[in-house]
Amino acid sequence: MGETSYAMVWLWFIGAGLLGAVLAYGVMRAGNLRRSERARLDRNTVETQQAEDPQKHLL
Repeated sequence: MGETSYAMVWLWFIGAGLLGAVLAYGVMRAGNLRRSERARLDRNTVETQQAEDPQKHLL
């Protein structure tokens, strides 16, 4: 292996590490909403349910 091959291997490892970090961040962040997003989603859900069935009550 020449000098270029070692550099290429290190670049592959660095790239794989960065990709892994980005994917891990995305997985941890998935499904977590900010407080304002959660409130908006809850309001939209209530409005949709009331429009579909006015007799339906949420707890």
